[in-house]
Amino acid sequence: ATRGRSLSDADAAPGAPPVAVISQELWQNAFGMDPAIVGRRISIDGTDREVVGVAPRAFHFPAEQTQLWLPLVLDPAHTNSAAFDYKGIARLKDGVTIAAANGDLQRMLPQVPVVYPGRLTAAAITVTKMRSEAASLRDTMVGGVAKILWVVLGAVALLLLLACANVANLFLARAEGRQREFAVRRALGAGRLILLQTSLGEALVLSAVGGALGIALAAIGVSFLQQIPMGASIPRLGEIHVDAFVVAFTIVVSCLAALAVSALPALRSSRASITSLMGADGRSATGSRVRHGVRRALVVSQVALALVLVSGAALFARSFERLSAVNPGFDADHALAFRLAMPAAAYPTTNDAAATVVSTLRALRAVPGVTSAGAASRLPLDEQYTADSAVLVEDHPREPGTIPAVMPMMFASPDYFRAMGIPLVAGRLFADPDPSLDPAKAPREVIVSEAFALKYWTAADAVGKRIKMNPIDPWSTIVGVVGNTHDAGLAKPAVAEVYNQIVSTAVNGKSWSPRDYSFVVRTSGNAADVAAGVRNAVHSVAPALPVYRLTPLTSLLQDAEARTTFTVLLLAIAAVVALVIGTMGIYGVVAFLVALRTREIGVRLALGAQPADVRRMVVGRALVDAVIGVAVGVGGAVALTRELSTLLYSVKPTDPISLMSA
Repeated sequence: ATRGRSLSDADAAPGAPPVAVISQELWQNAFGMDPAIVGRRISIDGTDREVVGVAPRAFHFPAEQTQLWLPLVLDPAHTNSAAFDYKGIARLKDGVTIAAANGDLQRMLPQVPVVYPGRLTAAAITVTKMRSEAASLRDTMVGGVAKILWVVLGAVALLLLLACANVANLFLARAEGRQREFAVRRALGAGRLILLQTSLGEALVLSAVGGALGIALAAIGVSFLQQIPMGASIPRLGEIHVDAFVVAFTIVVSCLAALAVSALPALRSSRASITSLMGADGRSATGSRVRHGVRRALVVSQVALALVLVSGAALFARSFERLSAVNPGFDADHALAFRLAMPAAAYPTTNDAAATVVSTLRALRAVPGVTSAGAASRLPLDEQYTADSAVLVEDHPREPGTIPAVMPMMFASPDYFRAMGIPLVAGRLFADPDPSLDPAKAPREVIVSEAFALKYWTAADAVGKRIKMNPIDPWSTIVGVVGNTHDAGLAKPAVAEVYNQIVSTAVNGKSWSPRDYSFVVRTSGNAADVAAGVRNAVHSVAPALPVYRLTPLTSLLQDAEARTTFTVLLLAIAAVVALVIGTMGIYGVVAFLVALRTREIGVRLALGAQPADVRRMVVGRALVDAVIGVAVGVGGAVALTRELSTLLYSVKPTDPISLMSA
């Protein structure tokens, strides 16, 4: 901690005084960087806690949005092991592998119900085949973005190779034109070492200027990526900046690139002899067949590398197009979403929380411009609040020893489906909840998604069937079937889901309902226009509850597509730069060679050649090189883009439209 101390084992002991550690951002934004913050008492979920420390600015765990850290108190006498859903962090001893750690954890699992008795039993661990899941913390934090970053790094490496091929070609062409100059220098006494140093020195100066411009553009580009919404899909992007390591790396790469592209031209120039002053024959100005072949090979490589980059960008663009066309299962236009958390200190029972949800919905419907309002324990595409449950189906008994199906479970109000624009496929929606109704006497009703219904019956036949989430609970009747939503991401198929009522859900005879809810209001106009009215409506019911994550529902779709959009953007930039560099390189080399062949072209014209013949000769040679480059590039593109198959949606790495477009 930068101030105070971190959390300790003593803070997690049962009965210990409640404490908290806050982030630098929270200290600055909420407390004005009060120097006396350590020791100050703040209210968190209705509990007064003492601030014992301020975390370092660079500490963001488990997510960048984390602002508070509280001690996790595990009291064996008051801990339900069946509801234990936490992530642990451990540092491995030297020489211990993750696989070995998983084995140790697996052997410890049967001891959990012994130390923490509850609904979880050793038999349940055996029947459900529970397994530990230890993984690298780095891999967990970086997640699926790692492969995308490798793709971007590969694109940058190809772009660097293309630029090196371009500059090397121009240096070779330039060296041919400077043969007379270097021959004069040799004749005047300059040694080969001096000429070599001159050529390499010029290349290093150019690379230094280019590297400096690159560092400046990188700083601007990183700032741009950090500010655009899609940048939030890249973990820890906010911590990236141009530092001393980046500058040193750029200097080293620039110098190596300069040496690589100038070595052959420099050696060629340093060998200039008196014969260069004599002109030899009229064709010697274009260099020997070998040197001409090297230049053509570099042109071919530029076309091939550019084609690989453009193909990758085209594939991701096609994938993005397909992903954008996926129906998420709800209507995001003209809708606003926000979240409320109701602490147990202020809402002792879940019925109190449910009553507040019902009252809040009633107040929201009265806001001008709001056509409907609903609430649910979470929203589609929001992976932060996922909850799964085992589901037992009455007329589909499971075989002995098999594991019951595990599916996402939600709690939702009747108007949630109308507010979200989720269609009713069969049956009906929930009746308006009555918080005063005894949960034990309330009808046990659920709604399922179409994917759930088709898993066991047809959509129409599902209505009236019975399911339950706990073997000891009574059966709940399916009263309706609603359309599917893509909860795990647009690129993943819709899964079977169960929706419970926000009131009258009983477990072991006791009512239970989440204390955190997402609210959705559908408007007749621009969703952002009712934001102030929404806040006022919530505060009229619960003045102490903060409204957070207030955002248009369309942002859910943007966030779901953000990672693909980010990749498409970077690859598109790389592809455009590759095309520009390749085009400039080909033009520069062809133009230079034509200039060197001015005498030859003049002789051809004097001997009767037509201007069109000359144009065909020049353009034809360039087209031959381009066609060879395309052939090589297509092979490289097919080989490399196969590695992108797991990142593409509904597009094959050999997609003919993408390759033909490239």
